[in-house]
Amino acid sequence: MARSPVEAARLKAVAEAKKVHRALDIQQRVREADGQVDVFDAISELDIALVFKPLTSALGFCLPDPLRGIMVTTRRTLHIQRFTAAHELGHVILKHSPRIDTDTILARNPYSGGGTDIQEMQAEAFAAEFLLPRWLYIYHAAKQGWGSGHLRNPDVVYQLSLRMGASYKATCWGLSGHRILSQSEVNSLVKATVSKLKVAAEERFKPGHSHADVWKFTGRDTGARISGNPDDLLRFDLEEDSDAGYIWDLSDLDKAGYQILSDESEFSRDPLVYGEPSRRVVVARPPRAGTTNLALQERRPWAPGSSSGTLNLRLRLEGKEESGLSRGDLRRRGVPMQ
Repeated sequence: MARSPVEAARLKAVAEAKKVHRALDIQQRVREADGQVDVFDAISELDIALVFKPLTSALGFCLPDPLRGIMVTTRRTLHIQRFTAAHELGHVILKHSPRIDTDTILARNPYSGGGTDIQEMQAEAFAAEFLLPRWLYIYHAAKQGWGSGHLRNPDVVYQLSLRMGASYKATCWGLSGHRILSQSEVNSLVKATVSKLKVAAEERFKPGHSHADVWKFTGRDTGARISGNPDDLLRFDLEEDSDAGYIWDLSDLDKAGYQILSDESEFSRDPLVYGEPSRRVVVARPPRAGTTNLALQERRPWAPGSSSGTLNLRLRLEGKEESGLSRGDLRRRGVPMQ
């Protein structure tokens, strides 16, 4: 059966996103870096001007060839800035006419192919494929040990969305768009509210503001580079072999100025099994915006060289981009960052 013009246009946008991935070796770089597709760096490497301004009535706009420029608002959260930038990049790559985009680009499912504006539909499909390709879902699921059963759990999908740098709803849409889950399963997932998912992740403490998130880290996150907000709440769930004398050394959190809100050990009681590892649950609040390298080790206090487990994280909790060039562009130009 021949494809409809709309479906053909959508597939062309998806193909163009994959083409940019290959040209910039995005998949390999994501695996070596932070698990997210860095759309701001990609725009810079494609020699497309990118600037952030406090736009009030628009999320962003683009200028096509020969100017090739993108502007994104500073008045929205980082994941919205990322999607807006990818959407505008789609317009530029697909050689669309100049565009001013508003909140309407956030409301449509990019995998549905709906709407009457072909260029907008293509830009949405491009952005979804560029930021949330199927291989990125597989990468994070494998790293965390999540199967399809886990991905039917909204608490798990919320944590997945944080690691992918996308909204919860967009992450859900991708699960059905890439046929990882059925549409009915995703319809159930999108009924969950993010505010309740944050409470489920950590009931006793709240992040710094309503737009901040709650991260749950385990030993499977070691080596990750995390991009988030300075007001995010961090929870560490770490297996601890206390019966063998091992405890987690949290001194790096103290040195970095993190406020430890809670530090408790939980034991399995149903059934009670003696000798089984306990779970160390630590909740911490970052001191400020910035980048921190954490190296937490499970060791015997009397034997400094005895390490049973490690959790190494690079936490870049800088939040949304502010007016001017992106932080990545500023770093490449040698501009000191506060």
